[in-house]
Amino acid sequence: MKIDLTNIPSEGKKADFRLTPDWWRPDPDEDRIVGLEGPLSAWIKIYPAGKKIVVEGFLSTRLLLRCDRCLEPYSWDLSTDFRIYLSISPFKGELEVELSEDDLDLDFIDGNLLDPDQIIKEQIILNVPVKTLCTRECKGLCPICGCNLNMTRCSCSLRDKKSFH
Repeated sequence: MKIDLTNIPSEGKKADFRLTPDWWRPDPDEDRIVGLEGPLSAWIKIYPAGKKIVVEGFLSTRLLLRCDRCLEPYSWDLSTDFRIYLSISPFKGELEVELSEDDLDLDFIDGNLLDPDQIIKEQIILNVPVKTLCTRECKGLCPICGCNLNMTRCSCSLRDKKSFH
């Protein structure tokens, strides 16, 4: 669903979403997020603010993340409010553009259509921790044999591991 930004009333437009787990498409550049473990509930409100467009919203879901140490998937709850400022891009076709200080808080969109799925996906990615750990005590993988040290005791010798470092 795309939202037309040309005639937004001053009171704004509001849309509610309930997305199923199959909505999430893994991104090759974003391997921390395996997928959605349950449905995603969200709402957004779009309203004009001078020459800018404000998008406020809320989303809540349970994500399936990949642990950075042991590579096992684990569940993580996400609930967050967000507010972004949009402007229809005045830089059509230009390869390099110098932004003013006022432009640094804006996201630019091409055309008059807003894709709320893209906004929701960006907010999920922005709110996932940079380092994803299943637990603080996660022992990770053995650097020699690759076994998950949380599940099994490694058969590699201590001498082999010291020479690895």
